[in-house]
Amino acid sequence: MSLRVEFLFGADSDLQNIFGQFEEYWEGFGVEFMAVVDAYLVRIAAFPEIAPIYFENVRRQVIRRFPYGIFYEPHATRIVIVAILDLRQEEEQILRRLRR
Repeated sequence: MSLRVEFLFGADSDLQNIFGQFEEYWEGFGVEFMAVVDAYLVRIAAFPEIAPIYFENVRRQVIRRFPYGIFYEPHATRIVIVAILDLRQEEEQILRRLRR
């Protein structure tokens, strides 16, 4: 049984911005990124504890082929996507974003 996946507003904005940047760089690259993210979200919904804990109750799933991570919180009935962030930035910047 898979859990429902919900995006916080900031995480939805992250995803839209990344998609736009990739599409601007190379048409179709954003679509490819979204397909990879969708596959990870299905996996996370089915196996919520698959990724390691990164900060407090937030887990980080590294996205292969892309320098991004899906940061999420598993709950009993749902998965909350907190952020989708570029992993090349300083760890303190990532932690600041997750503390909000």
